[in-house]
Amino acid sequence: PVLTSREYHRLLLSRHPDKSDPSKHNSTQADVDIGSLKKAFTTLSSPESRMRYDSELSSLPGLSSRPSQSRPAHVVSLEDFEDLGQVWVYGCRCGEHYAINEADMENEVHLVACSGRSEVIWVGYEAQCPDYDVTPGEA
Repeated sequence: PVLTSREYHRLLLSRHPDKSDPSKHNSTQADVDIGSLKKAFTTLSSPESRMRYDSELSSLPGLSSRPSQSRPAHVVSLEDFEDLGQVWVYGCRCGEHYAINEADMENEVHLVACSGRSEVIWVGYEAQCPDYDVTPGEA
């Protein structure tokens, strides 16, 4: 879910030590770092900074944004994708798209992330056996 400006400011005020009533918060809520909250909102509110953050995060050792570690939002048949020749694409509700190519399918990749990194889907397809030119009786 996207945090709106109004929700962000409400959250910021509710966590700010000078603006909130400490008796209404448990210790976990009171320990929120206001600077981190501001930085997170600034980063996530801009598509460019969010993409930069995602790129930096995926390059850290031990962390990965690989779709295989995500739970798919939907199951979509390859037949529902648009065939662009070397790649098949399917629109995401965020406005971006999912893309899968022959190499992915040969490697039995079914989990595909949106190019905007908003969701992961499971792409349904069956592996095709290569056509061999075998004349009946020759084997």
